Amino acid sequence: MRDFNDYAKNAGGDNKNAAGNGLFETVSRIAKNFDGKGEKDLLRAIFKEAEKNKRAGTLSNAEIDGFVSLLSPALDDRKRKYLKKIVEELKKI
Repeated sequence: MRDFNDYAKNAGGDNKNAAGNGLFETVSRIAKNFDGKGEKDLLRAIFKEAEKNKRAGTLSNAEIDGFVSLLSPALDDRKRKYLKKIVEELKKI
């Protein structure tokens, strides 16, 4: 895998269909805004955006699960555990 977009294309073809309702586009946009900044800042921004969409009813638990299943293989164990923790919090909303 060379970058996030390559991963998204290989995982499901069209980015919008791969994780539902443009989730890949949202994460990509946030990542571009945080280019050169710390990982924690990026993760906070992604969580905040996901939380906003979850509360608005535009992000479902199934879409979150789809995103996680696509992203998890690219992460090491520590990051996978952290992602799991974030997902548990998002699903409570």
